[in-house]
Amino acid sequence: MSRQRKMCIGLLIMVFLTGFLAVGAIAQKDAGQELKPYINNVEEAKGGMTVFQMMKAGGFIMIILAAISVCAVAFIVYNFRVLKIENLVPAKFTDDLITMLEEGEGKRAYALCQTQDNIISNIVAAGLEKRDKGDVFAKEAIEAVARQEVGGLWQNISYLADIATVAPLIGLLGTVLGMIQAFNVIAFQTAVVKPILLAGGVSKAMVTTAGGLIVAIPAMLFYSYFKGKVIEISNLVESYSTDITKLIQEIKKGK
Repeated sequence: MSRQRKMCIGLLIMVFLTGFLAVGAIAQKDAGQELKPYINNVEEAKGGMTVFQMMKAGGFIMIILAAISVCAVAFIVYNFRVLKIENLVPAKFTDDLITMLEEGEGKRAYALCQTQDNIISNIVAAGLEKRDKGDVFAKEAIEAVARQEVGGLWQNISYLADIATVAPLIGLLGTVLGMIQAFNVIAFQTAVVKPILLAGGVSKAMVTTAGGLIVAIPAMLFYSYFKGKVIEISNLVESYSTDITKLIQEIKKGK
């Protein structure tokens, strides 16, 4: 778990540093520069904006959203690699363990658990380590490890739900900033308001809203997919834990 926390903290630090650096860079670039249109002509506008044009129109908010999208992709790839039933609850390994426990071979089962690192091996090892202290201790140890293992899986996918929640809010912040920019143009222009200045704020407002949704929607879809995988794994672990607890409690001491 500590490695996962370090990875998440590192990704979050990267997002915030990217945002702050982007703010400073854009502020320096825009100072003393005349505003120019993001799209050069009407024909180009009909074809829509490129990714670069969207980033330019959205300003530092889009850079922050881009950094968050990188985090989302990292969590998606990580969960695809981790949430594999054949690795977390391997069928053959589990069947072999249950067979040993049914035969009362506690020591052999414990030795087999030391050769692999998965949810079932950790549960069985914890129960066997506490069985000499009594059935209650063995049961509590199994339940504690099962909760910890499944809880870790939920924690891993929860970051995608957080991204799906935060990304639209950041996009909304860009919308508010863009509208403020547009209204400032109207308020402080003593002469005729230049459409290009007004359009810049409105463009930022719309682009950042779209950017937030573009990041949030895939994150939520993948979260829902991984949620189904975790529920499936959780049900398997719960079922096996009940059987394993009974078998360990039936093993005689010394075996």
